[in-house]
Amino acid sequence: MTTVLIADDSETILLLMRTRLELAGYEVETAADGQEVTERVDPDATDGPDILLLDAMMPRKSGIDALRELRAAGLETPALIVSAHQDPSDASTPQDLAISGYLTKPIDFDLLLETVAELTAKTG
Repeated sequence: MTTVLIADDSETILLLMRTRLELAGYEVETAADGQEVTERVDPDATDGPDILLLDAMMPRKSGIDALRELRAAGLETPALIVSAHQDPSDASTPQDLAISGYLTKPIDFDLLLETVAELTAKTG
């Protein structure tokens, strides 16, 4: 079963994304911010999440900063960035982070499920 780790500082958004993904058959873990993500994800582990779904802007550590840190440590897990910015270039998302996709808020749940399914099929 594919495991998705969602990080967002909004409990409501976490609950909504978690519910939709679980109903679609995914195992879901959640984190309140990027700091929690970097504390929980071991880049060398073989049993970590299969997909990261990270809010671009969070307190303590943003999703972008968390992904930057994990990529520097060698993590290759596919990552989706979620942001309130409608244009990905507005979010100052560095190209070197190997981001697999970009979703805007409010979340289009059909697009979320479609994107996660595509990533799951690629990483098989």
